[in-house]
Amino acid sequence: MRVAGIIAEYNPFHEGHLHLFHKLREQLGNDTPIVVVMSGDFVQRGEPAIADYSSRTCAALSCGADLVFELPFTFATGSADRFADGAVAMLCTSGIVTDLYFGAECSSLSDLTLLAETDFESVPEFSESLDRFLKEGLSYAASWEKASLSVLSDRLDSEQQERFSSILREPNNILAIAYLRSLKKYGSPITPHLIHREDGYHEETLSTDRFPSATALRKAILSHDSSSHALLLSSLGSLSSFVPSPMLSELLASWNSGSRPLGARELISCALPILRATDVETLSEAAHMGKNLALHLKSRIASMHFQKNTPIEEQFFEQVHTKCFSYTRILRALTSLLIGQKDLDLHNLVMPKYMRLLGFSEHGRTLLKTMRSNCDIPILSRTSDARHYSKDPAFARMNELDILSHDWWTLQARNTWEEDYHFEVIQYKRNRLYRGHS
Repeated sequence: MRVAGIIAEYNPFHEGHLHLFHKLREQLGNDTPIVVVMSGDFVQRGEPAIADYSSRTCAALSCGADLVFELPFTFATGSADRFADGAVAMLCTSGIVTDLYFGAECSSLSDLTLLAETDFESVPEFSESLDRFLKEGLSYAASWEKASLSVLSDRLDSEQQERFSSILREPNNILAIAYLRSLKKYGSPITPHLIHREDGYHEETLSTDRFPSATALRKAILSHDSSSHALLLSSLGSLSSFVPSPMLSELLASWNSGSRPLGARELISCALPILRATDVETLSEAAHMGKNLALHLKSRIASMHFQKNTPIEEQFFEQVHTKCFSYTRILRALTSLLIGQKDLDLHNLVMPKYMRLLGFSEHGRTLLKTMRSNCDIPILSRTSDARHYSKDPAFARMNELDILSHDWWTLQARNTWEEDYHFEVIQYKRNRLYRGHS
């Protein structure tokens, strides 16, 4: 039996995600089960998710997913390679996934595979070129792109160089390459499948495109005053053409129960006092930070002053944006600072130590029985299950970061904490959701 794996954030779940479900079942069969590894309450850009993991799990199950597992915080908020390594490792260790489906701006799996199979870092010319471009003031991403093309230049004509250069500029291509690298790294027999992303994924505002970007959807939600319940609800009308009804229903239910959507604004508001009050050496210990970024942030926020009519996230971006550090890295560093993830954690937590089950369908229940006998790491159904593995320092620390990140999210969104301990795995059967989340 073929089992499809998907690595996702569903921030929020939209029509493009549903399109991927349909495409893979067109190719593998309508009864193909789907296993999703999904980010928890923080996502790869370093921001808090707009809706909690429970709401996004419910939407995914209602739209056709069969098993949903949480990608631990330390991988969910990592670089493309770290994010991919953690998620692919979970799919591999599941013992049931046969195919990996992902979307990308590039339409050629062979081009992505060539880039994935080239070990740029082991080539002296690459390192030399990378250092040179960085010293010239280019961003790390731009420097990496140029350095990698210099390694490939002997194999590519000018047209191919331009094509590969454009591939390396797109974020979903970079993630796709990282997935392919991880499959190779683990010697996995899982078959990769590329689904070319439709037009609209770069737009930051909603238009008539069937598949607008998740960024555009988040902006549409966050542009409304989250303290005004009526304004939040009014934003749902603008989303109805782009977001499946199960996700809309989850957002409505969440907001009606007193929760609110989160984004970079809350992250920066909480991090700014810590940045101002903490010395450079201490800041440097946070994951994704380092001394140079700590110095940069301390220097720039010193000249950041309150502006009544300018949102704090816009002020912060204007102050700290630079070619030397990607803004995504800055947000990841702030997230690590708030949650307490240290640089040492990135070195110690290199493989997932467990698979936390968030939800399953009737078909997923059968798969879960097979997984429990094949999986090399524990499958956790409750947060309290982790206490049985507390003697493993890496397990305990990974779980601690997950709990801390969930607590931060719920405190900001609805003034609660320790919700994890009341969460029960969500079930989808007979076209109904069953959840014991109190």
